[in-house]
Amino acid sequence: MLKIGAVVALCIYSTTALACGLHQSTGFNMAIEEGSLDVFASVIEVRQSGELNNINKPDHFRVFSFKSSLEKAHPNQTDFSIFEAIKGHYSDVTMGANVQITGKDSLPTDEEVLLITELDVLDALATGTLSWEQAKQADLVRINGPEKRKRALNLWFSQIFQG
Repeated sequence: MLKIGAVVALCIYSTTALACGLHQSTGFNMAIEEGSLDVFASVIEVRQSGELNNINKPDHFRVFSFKSSLEKAHPNQTDFSIFEAIKGHYSDVTMGANVQITGKDSLPTDEEVLLITELDVLDALATGTLSWEQAKQADLVRINGPEKRKRALNLWFSQIFQG
Protein backbone atom coordinates (compact mmCIF):
# COMPACT_ATOMS: atom_id res chain seq x y z
CA MET A 1 0.00 0.00 0.00
CA LEU A 2 2.90 2.33 0.76
CA LYS A 3 4.28 1.84 -2.77
CA ILE A 4 0.98 2.87 -4.38
CA GLY A 5 0.87 6.04 -2.24
CA ALA A 6 4.44 6.90 -3.23
CA VAL A 7 3.64 6.44 -6.93
CA VAL A 8 0.53 8.65 -6.64
CA ALA A 9 2.50 11.33 -4.77
CA LEU A 10 5.26 11.21 -7.39
CA CYS A 11 2.72 11.56 -10.21
CA ILE A 12 1.05 14.54 -8.54
CA TYR A 13 4.40 16.20 -7.84
CA SER A 14 5.63 15.57 -11.40
CA THR A 15 2.54 17.12 -12.96
CA THR A 16 2.73 20.12 -10.67
CA ALA A 17 6.43 20.63 -11.36
CA LEU A 18 5.90 20.46 -15.12
CA ALA A 19 2.75 22.59 -15.39
CA CYS A 20 2.89 25.42 -17.91
CA GLY A 21 3.73 28.69 -16.17
CA LEU A 22 1.24 30.60 -18.31
CA HIS A 23 -1.69 28.36 -17.57
CA GLN A 24 -0.91 27.87 -13.86
CA SER A 25 -2.76 24.60 -13.91
CA THR A 26 -2.09 20.94 -13.49
CA GLY A 27 -5.54 19.73 -14.54
CA PHE A 28 -6.54 18.69 -18.03
CA ASN A 29 -7.46 21.87 -19.87
CA MET A 30 -8.09 21.55 -23.56
CA ALA A 31 -8.62 24.84 -25.31
CA ILE A 32 -10.53 24.58 -28.56
CA GLU A 33 -10.83 27.28 -31.18
CA GLU A 34 -13.04 27.09 -34.24
CA GLY A 35 -11.29 24.84 -36.76
CA SER A 36 -8.56 23.75 -34.33
CA LEU A 37 -9.58 20.10 -34.25
CA ASP A 38 -9.10 19.82 -38.03
CA VAL A 39 -5.68 21.45 -37.73
CA PHE A 40 -4.88 19.19 -34.76
CA ALA A 41 -5.62 16.03 -36.78
CA SER A 42 -3.77 17.24 -39.88
CA VAL A 43 -0.64 18.20 -37.95
CA ILE A 44 -0.57 14.80 -36.23
CA GLU A 45 -0.86 13.11 -39.62
CA VAL A 46 1.93 15.17 -41.23
CA ARG A 47 4.18 14.63 -38.21
CA GLN A 48 3.71 10.88 -38.42
CA SER A 49 4.64 10.94 -42.10
CA GLY A 50 7.81 12.97 -41.38
CA GLU A 51 7.10 15.37 -44.26
CA LEU A 52 8.23 18.53 -42.46
CA ASN A 53 11.72 17.19 -41.70
CA ASN A 54 11.99 19.23 -38.49
CA ILE A 55 10.64 16.95 -35.77
CA ASN A 56 13.87 17.11 -33.73
CA LYS A 57 14.37 20.86 -34.13
CA PRO A 58 14.03 22.69 -30.78
CA ASP A 59 11.05 25.06 -30.45
CA HIS A 60 13.21 28.16 -29.95
CA PHE A 61 14.85 27.52 -33.36
CA ARG A 62 11.42 27.07 -34.94
CA VAL A 63 10.25 30.37 -33.45
CA PHE A 64 13.43 32.11 -34.59
CA SER A 65 13.06 30.99 -38.22
CA PHE A 66 9.39 32.01 -38.33
CA LYS A 67 10.08 35.34 -36.64
CA SER A 68 12.91 36.09 -39.08
CA SER A 69 10.63 35.53 -42.07
CA LEU A 70 8.12 38.08 -40.69
CA GLU A 71 10.66 40.88 -40.30
CA LYS A 72 10.70 41.89 -43.97
CA ALA A 73 8.52 44.96 -44.57
CA HIS A 74 5.18 44.20 -46.23
CA PRO A 75 2.04 46.34 -46.70
CA ASN A 76 -0.20 43.71 -45.08
CA GLN A 77 1.90 43.18 -41.96
CA THR A 78 -0.34 43.03 -38.92
CA ASP A 79 -0.27 41.95 -35.31
CA PHE A 80 -1.89 38.56 -34.74
CA SER A 81 -2.10 35.72 -32.25
CA ILE A 82 -1.13 32.08 -32.64
CA PHE A 83 -2.99 29.15 -31.15
CA GLU A 84 -1.00 25.93 -31.10
CA ALA A 85 -3.77 23.37 -31.66
CA ILE A 86 -1.93 20.45 -30.07
CA LYS A 87 -0.23 22.25 -27.20
CA GLY A 88 -3.28 24.43 -26.50
CA HIS A 89 -0.94 27.41 -26.13
CA TYR A 90 -1.58 31.01 -27.22
CA SER A 91 1.08 33.53 -28.29
CA ASP A 92 0.96 37.15 -29.42
CA VAL A 93 2.92 38.23 -32.50
CA THR A 94 3.60 41.95 -32.42
CA MET A 95 5.05 43.72 -35.43
CA GLY A 96 7.41 46.66 -34.99
CA ALA A 97 11.08 47.44 -35.35
CA ASN A 98 11.60 43.85 -34.15
CA VAL A 99 8.98 41.13 -34.32
CA GLN A 100 8.03 39.97 -30.83
CA ILE A 101 6.46 36.58 -30.12
CA THR A 102 5.36 36.29 -26.52
CA GLY A 103 3.13 34.00 -24.51
CA LYS A 104 -0.45 35.21 -24.22
CA ASP A 105 -2.09 35.04 -20.82
CA SER A 106 -5.65 35.72 -21.99
CA LEU A 107 -7.98 34.37 -24.63
CA PRO A 108 -8.11 36.29 -27.92
CA THR A 109 -10.99 38.68 -28.51
CA ASP A 110 -13.33 38.57 -31.51
CA GLU A 111 -11.42 41.52 -33.01
CA GLU A 112 -8.06 39.72 -33.04
CA VAL A 113 -6.69 37.62 -35.87
CA LEU A 114 -5.88 34.13 -34.68
CA LEU A 115 -3.61 31.78 -36.64
CA ILE A 116 -4.21 28.16 -35.65
CA THR A 117 -1.29 25.82 -36.33
CA GLU A 118 1.84 24.44 -34.63
CA LEU A 119 5.46 25.64 -34.47
CA ASP A 120 6.78 22.89 -36.74
CA VAL A 121 4.37 24.05 -39.47
CA LEU A 122 5.49 27.68 -39.02
CA ASP A 123 9.11 26.57 -39.27
CA ALA A 124 8.36 24.57 -42.44
CA LEU A 125 6.79 27.71 -43.94
CA ALA A 126 9.76 29.85 -42.95
CA THR A 127 12.34 27.44 -44.35
CA GLY A 128 10.48 26.91 -47.65
CA THR A 129 9.68 23.25 -46.96
CA LEU A 130 6.00 24.13 -47.23
CA SER A 131 4.15 26.93 -49.03
CA TRP A 132 1.24 28.82 -47.51
CA GLU A 133 -1.11 27.36 -50.14
CA GLN A 134 0.07 23.82 -49.36
CA ALA A 135 -0.40 24.42 -45.63
CA LYS A 136 -3.96 25.67 -46.21
CA GLN A 137 -4.86 22.79 -48.54
CA ALA A 138 -3.54 20.26 -46.03
CA ASP A 139 -5.50 21.90 -43.15
CA LEU A 140 -2.25 22.64 -41.30
CA VAL A 141 -3.30 26.26 -40.73
CA ARG A 142 -6.50 28.18 -40.18
CA ILE A 143 -7.14 31.88 -39.65
CA ASN A 144 -9.98 33.10 -37.40
CA GLY A 145 -11.04 36.68 -36.81
CA PRO A 146 -12.57 39.65 -38.62
CA GLU A 147 -12.86 38.98 -42.37
CA LYS A 148 -10.82 42.01 -43.49
CA ARG A 149 -7.93 41.16 -41.15
CA LYS A 150 -8.06 37.47 -42.12
CA ARG A 151 -7.74 38.42 -45.80
CA ALA A 152 -4.78 40.72 -45.05
CA LEU A 153 -2.92 37.99 -43.11
CA ASN A 154 -3.71 35.44 -45.82
CA LEU A 155 -2.39 37.76 -48.57
CA TRP A 156 0.76 38.58 -46.58
CA PHE A 157 1.52 34.91 -45.89
CA SER A 158 0.70 33.90 -49.48
CA GLN A 159 3.38 36.31 -50.66
CA ILE A 160 6.13 35.53 -48.13
CA PHE A 161 5.63 31.76 -47.86
CA GLN A 162 5.70 30.62 -51.46
CA GLY A 163 7.69 27.46 -50.77
